This record gives sequence, C-alpha cells and structure tokens, in this order.
Amino acid sequence: MKHLTTLLTGGLLLAAVQLAAQTAAARPVIMKTDGEEIRAALVELTQSGDYRYAESTRDGSPKLQIRKNQVRWAWVPKPDDVKKADKLLEDKKYDEAATAFAAAVKSWGPLGWEPYCKLRQAEALDGAGKQSEAIKVLEPLKDYANASPRNEADLSAAYELLIKFYAGIKAWDKGLELSKKMMYAGDAAAVSALFARGDILSARATETNSQDDRRDAFNAYAQVSLLFPKSTRAAEATFRAYQTLTTLNDARAKLFADKLKKDYPTSSYAKQL
Repeated sequence: MKHLTTLLTGGLLLAAVQLAAQTAAARPVIMKTDGEEIRAALVELTQSGDYRYAESTRDGSPKLQIRKNQVRWAWVPKPDDVKKADKLLEDKKYDEAATAFAAAVKSWGPLGWEPYCKLRQAEALDGAGKQSEAIKVLEPLKDYANASPRNEADLSAAYELLIKFYAGIKAWDKGLELSKKMMYAGDAAAVSALFARGDILSARATETNSQDDRRDAFNAYAQVSLLFPKSTRAAEATFRAYQTLTTLNDARAKLFADKLKKDYPTSSYAKQL
C-alpha cells in the first residue's frame, strides 16, 4: 500500500510539473535585449509601438512599460483574430483569409505572430492562384530579426514555402541561397532547410536533367532520414531519398526502401513502395 501511495504521489507530482510547464509555455513572454525574460499575465503594445505588461489580469494590477528598442522579441498566445483567419483558410475562403491574416499581422506581428500570419497569408494567396503576391508577402521574412523559440518553426515553414515558390518560377539561385541561410538558423530549422534544398534541386534537375543536382538532392533527403530519424518528416525524407536514387538507377535505393519498411511501416510512404 505504501508503495502504491508513493507511486500515486510521484505520478501526481509529475503531472503537476508537466501542467506547470505547459502553463508557463502558454504565458505571454518578453525577452529583453539584455537577456532578461519576463513572463507576464498580459503583454500588449502601446500606440508608439512600445511594450506594456502586467503580472496579473486582476483589475487595478499595475502595468509596466518597456521601450521597443529594449525588446529582442515578445510573444502572446494565439489571438482570436488569428484563429478567425485560420477558420477562413480552413473553409477555403482564400481571399477573405488572406485579407484577415494581413490585418492580423499588423496587430499581432510585433507580439510574435508575423511569421505565422505571413505563412498562412501566403498559403491563402496560393490557394487563390496568386503565387506572385504570396512571394511578395514572404520575402520580407528573409530579414526577420525577431525569431524566437515560439515562432522559429513557423519561420522555417515560411522559408520552405518561399523556396517552393522560387522553384515554381525557376528562380533556382534565390531558392538555394535561402536554403543555405536556413542551415545557419539553428537545429530546429535544419530539417526544413534540408527539405527545401532537396526540393529545389529536384525541381531544377527535372528542368535540366542534371544528375549532379539529383545526387545533391538525394544527399539532402538522406541527411534528414539518417540524422533526424525521429522527425515527423523522416518517413517522407526516406521515401524521397529512395525515389531520387531510383531515378538515378542507383542500387542504394533498396537500402532506403528497406529502411522505410522497417522504421516507418505504417506510414503512407511505406505503402507507396
């Protein structure tokens, strides 16, 4: 009984720790340029673009202000405006969604949501057949200076989508240059960077029949498969490596087919072999 009580107490403690971590991760945060991290109950912008925060949402709680040049980045949980725009995109109301995300980025971009809103706005424009406009939306993100652990995945996804658009207009050099930049953005961007590089090299190889490009594309997919086996995209990367080697008539294709069957047997990619 004592052992059972200990297990239950330990389990409750672990659950409490996990809940506390989840709660902390959902709280608004400001990262100052001096490295101080402020976790708050409320973060908002002033009319001048500075930041204001409160440690409690209770009436009368004092609000403190930080000048924008003292803030490296800030983040708040997903705002309702962004959720409403998500619903429009989900419902394939592409023009309305693009307009909604454009409006949301003006209000919430400085609070960590610029990469996400521009990514989704570009997806909406793509759905509406306006790829050239989507490129214009995404290109300013190449110089985005407020990346954080809260939005780096969205930023990487935006870069990868931009590279796909570049491939579509045969702007190979622009795409490869951006994929190279992604490589230096940290480990979180590595998978997206390698996929982006593989995709644009594959697209160029289809256009030019360059075997060197195909081999380089294989290397990019293979790195995802071998270096990031627990990634949610590892099965896809393994399949893409297999496909590329098959096109090259390279006998190593069987190795990646076998890896796909063994490591990701229930994936949709294994079923395509």
